Amino acid sequence: MDANDRHIPIHKAQGVRLLLIAVVLGVASFSILLPLSPAWALARGASEAAAGSVTTVLMATTIMAQFAMNYAIRTFGWTKVLALGLIALGAPATLQVLSSGSAAILISSALRGIGFGILTVGGATAMALLVPAERRGAAVGVYGLAVAFPQLLLMSSAPVLDQRFGSFAMTLIATLPLAGLFLVRPLGRTLSRHAVPDRGPADSGSPQRTSTFRLIAPTLLILLIATSSGGAVLTFASQMAPDAASAAIMLLCMTGFATPTRWIFGVLSDRRDMLKMIAGLCAALVLGMAALSAALSIDDPRTAQWALYAGGTLLGLAYGGLQSTSLVLAFRLGGAARLTRVSVLWNASFDLGTGAGALAAGGLATAAGLPFAFACLTVLSVLGAAIALRRLQD
Repeated sequence: MDANDRHIPIHKAQGVRLLLIAVVLGVASFSILLPLSPAWALARGASEAAAGSVTTVLMATTIMAQFAMNYAIRTFGWTKVLALGLIALGAPATLQVLSSGSAAILISSALRGIGFGILTVGGATAMALLVPAERRGAAVGVYGLAVAFPQLLLMSSAPVLDQRFGSFAMTLIATLPLAGLFLVRPLGRTLSRHAVPDRGPADSGSPQRTSTFRLIAPTLLILLIATSSGGAVLTFASQMAPDAASAAIMLLCMTGFATPTRWIFGVLSDRRDMLKMIAGLCAALVLGMAALSAALSIDDPRTAQWALYAGGTLLGLAYGGLQSTSLVLAFRLGGAARLTRVSVLWNASFDLGTGAGALAAGGLATAAGLPFAFACLTVLSVLGAAIALRRLQD
């Protein structure tokens, strides 16, 4: 994007529309099978442990692919890497219909994790490359919408759609990334031209001898706080609510607010004080977790229900807003030469936080009950936010 294009809408910048289409196709594929693959494994005779390993394998290969992205882009270039990502997401989905064994689902999930890892790191890095530094917040916000909307639409409706249309139709949706292969060549050429962006004021001055992780560690800690809290709630929503309807409303409060706030706070990141916004969002997260913790201990059902909804809403605001603000700030702290490495660490931290939150909540709940688990997570959120904000102010 040159100087004459700095005020046009983000989605009209060169290459952005192609990128967003590819991201939506990829995330739609990922989202439709995420809740269905373990259920299909169970239906084909797998044990609960084996069914659970489907998601574990998916996320493990996702993280491995993310850490290989910096090398892959430098070695093979954008066009080949993006093409591999879309193929790895789309083509293996057919294994889940063509084979009746649960092993095929595990193999498919492992390959699809590689594709999703490529897409997440590649998409975030590409979005940062295609716009000038001073508009990166708006770009991250638009990218956040492209990621969040298919998840919001398809993850919750996947079981109903599967019941209504069958696994073959679901697998057709999961192969949608293959349609994005037509976009890869022009998008790859555009990204190659932007591979060494101009070093504007917002991107200047990170000493190369300092590791990328050390530079952006406070923002990663903030992201871990947000995603671990979200992972715990998403995992134990059914156990937190008195009935299925209440659980659905709480999740709707969370995801419904998280989706637009990814865009809103991305745009605001270009115009407002980042530290003040992050501090406010951390406060909302802590209050949300405290409300959810209180809801699990309140005796009055109606009061507990409203605390549940309020907690879900506050957590959703923070969950979406902190994703965008932490990524924008991480790009800013890392500098122009580290965009891919920042994206790798941010995406890996996102996945790690989601899994760690679910694991910690499960372990604490097993030991002393769900109210105790969420009380502990609330305290950890306070401590983590305090440490991260102090580091950012230094």
